[in-house]
Amino acid sequence: MKINWMALLTVFGATLLTTLAVVVLFVIGIRALSADRKPVAYASFGGCSAVVLFGLYLIVA
Repeated sequence: MKINWMALLTVFGATLLTTLAVVVLFVIGIRALSADRKPVAYASFGGCSAVVLFGLYLIVA
């Protein structure tokens, strides 16, 4: 059995970047809610939801 290390590294990098993006968007949303900037907060939470739903779509499809 041969392991494709480059593909494994690519998946690891994509997972790391996507996780970082979701966490940053969520933190921006929380900070915007605490500063009473609701449109920014809703946009951040919407971005988080879009990334999560796209990930679920990729898993199912």
